[in-house]
Amino acid sequence: CGTGDETIIHALRDCPKACAVLSFGGLDGRLLDPAFERCIDWLEDATRLLDLKAFENFITVLCNICNSLNNALFCGKKEDARLIWEHARTFGDDFRIFNLSHVAMNLRPRRSHKWVKPPIDVIRINVDATIHDTVVEAEALREGIVWARNNNVARAIFETDYAVLVNRFKFCIEDILIYGFRLKNIFDLLDSSSKSMVEWVACSSNRVVDGLCKLAIDECCTFSFNMEYSSDIHGLVLADAC
Repeated sequence: CGTGDETIIHALRDCPKACAVLSFGGLDGRLLDPAFERCIDWLEDATRLLDLKAFENFITVLCNICNSLNNALFCGKKEDARLIWEHARTFGDDFRIFNLSHVAMNLRPRRSHKWVKPPIDVIRINVDATIHDTVVEAEALREGIVWARNNNVARAIFETDYAVLVNRFKFCIEDILIYGFRLKNIFDLLDSSSKSMVEWVACSSNRVVDGLCKLAIDECCTFSFNMEYSSDIHGLVLADAC
C-alpha cells in the first residue's frame, strides 16, 4: 500500500486490496473490524469463529494475497481483488483431494503390529532408544550387538523403530561422514557368517519391552528372569498376542 512501516496484519487484512479480497470471501465484520497488533492474534481469533474447513479456505486466501503482494512488489504485476479471490477458490477446488481434514476416499488397510514369536533358536533384542537421535539410536544398537556377542547369541533379531538405521544395515549404505564411519564399525561387530538381522518395528510393538524396562528401572534391575511378573506385564503380553 506504500505505507512506511507495513506490518504483516496490515498486508494481509488492513490493506485496501486485502480487505477487498477477504470481503469477496464472505468474511463479516467479526474478522475484519477488531483491532489486533499481531497477525497471530488475529488468526487465533479466527479459529474461534470458523470451522476447520472454513479456516483452511481462509488460510488459502491469505496465501494468495501474499503472492499477489509479492508479484506487485517484485514484478510490477498488479491483480484485481476479485481475480485474487478466484485464484484462491480455484486452488482450493483443484487440490481438495489433499484436504487432510476429511476422511480419505481410499483408506489404507489397518496393519497389525502385534508381537510375533520368533523361531526357537532366535532371540529378539529390542534396541529402540527412548531419545530419537541418530547417535543415540546407533549406540543402542551397538550395545545390543555387544550384549548378544557376550552371551553367545548365535541368531538374533535387533528391533528398532528408527527406519534410517534399518535401511543403512539392509542396503549396506556407507558414507564418509563420522556417523557413517561409526555405523560401519557397529555393523562390523556382526560376523559375516552371522544370521542376525536388524528389523524395523512400530512403536506400538514395544509395549511389553517398555513395560519390562520401566519395571527394571523402578526396581534397580534386581529382578531375575524366572520371577512372577506383575499383572500389568501379563496384560501387555496378552494385548500384543491378540
